[in-house]
Amino acid sequence: MPIEVVLPKVDMDMESGVIAEWKVSEGDLVRAGDVLFDMETAKSIMEVEAPGTGRIRGLASVDGQPIAVGTPVAWIDDEPERAHREGAGEATPAQGTPSATTAAAGAPASGPTATAAPTAGARHPTPGPAEARPLDDFVADLIGEELRATPLARSLGREHGVDLRALRGSGPRGRVQAVDVEDALKMRAEAPVVRDADATAADGATRVPFSPTRRVIAERLAQSMQAAPHFYLTAHVEMTALRAALDAAAPGIVAATGTRPGMTVALAWLVARVLVRHPLLNASAAADAALLHRHVHLGIAIDRDGELSVPVLRDADTRTLAELTRDFAAVRTAVQDRTIQPAAMRGGTFTISNLGMHGVDAFTAIINPPQSAILAVGRTVDTPVGRDGAIVLRPMATLSLSSDHRIVDGVTAARFMADLRRAIEAPDALA
Repeated sequence: MPIEVVLPKVDMDMESGVIAEWKVSEGDLVRAGDVLFDMETAKSIMEVEAPGTGRIRGLASVDGQPIAVGTPVAWIDDEPERAHREGAGEATPAQGTPSATTAAAGAPASGPTATAAPTAGARHPTPGPAEARPLDDFVADLIGEELRATPLARSLGREHGVDLRALRGSGPRGRVQAVDVEDALKMRAEAPVVRDADATAADGATRVPFSPTRRVIAERLAQSMQAAPHFYLTAHVEMTALRAALDAAAPGIVAATGTRPGMTVALAWLVARVLVRHPLLNASAAADAALLHRHVHLGIAIDRDGELSVPVLRDADTRTLAELTRDFAAVRTAVQDRTIQPAAMRGGTFTISNLGMHGVDAFTAIINPPQSAILAVGRTVDTPVGRDGAIVLRPMATLSLSSDHRIVDGVTAARFMADLRRAIEAPDALA
């Protein structure tokens, strides 16, 4: 029996994925464990492996459209491989193939009058000219009722490019009939015309459909803005002392991890320790309650080619700066390589978004639901400030806190920002 290759479910909340690239071609011999295709989910790119050994058949198209979890995207024909393993050799093809049924009838496989003789135990013997049977009919015969489509429906589907697996059949046990294909063609004809991504509107604008990742981001952030009443606090913080502490700690951390700690990691280390004293800022909304988390699982927003990922540094409140530096370097590399696993982006309790490296002075961020707050960090720039009655230049950064007013009151958020300012402007030795 052919082995069904389905789009796998790799995350609890995953409903669909996109085939980014096939690593095999039609008819290739694959072994169990070989990589068949790259699958793009809302959170990462995953490699999907072959569930068995045989010839690959019926590859789904790579069109950028989401495919529901569990949908068949290919088949692995294991009959020829099994026959080979059993010593039949290439001269004895799998039972049910055109040449096998022809041989059973005692006629040359390529003869114009060769017919398939009934085979004991065969699920769907299909008499007729062997060389007239196209590949998808052959696969359909092999898988029998799993396709549940009539020959005429398959013919119409091939002619008009209709994926029969996407149709709800009106025949017995859901079998797709010709009328089902005709109804699908009518719906296609009546549907409004939507231009492709490379098509342009009358004014020259280009329509670029959302990727699966961008769709999830759009849905989650729109939900956040609608459900969570945001309010914002802004503070201008001097970075002199934190810069000095970071420079002092860097050589030891480089020696231990091979990576120099950056300002984002230093801020993460301080934020995690301040959050321990402000549990409402390290909380999640849950219906009519707030979940106060015991530890700080810090999300760090990272961009890759316009797609936002938020990997989580777990137990950041108990980690040393060296450990956070190592962990952050690992997840950042995974994001850039598109190998980040969904589990690495779940369970965050607070998020930091730093756009300072892009020259942004200040901004406000949208809360990552169900968290209660997010900290936006702008660039550090020498700014004239008053110190001891004189105007001096100091490296200043703008921090903006977005809070969910259902959980956090203004004074609670203000106390957190005051404590964070003190921690940044007079940090203990970073460790």
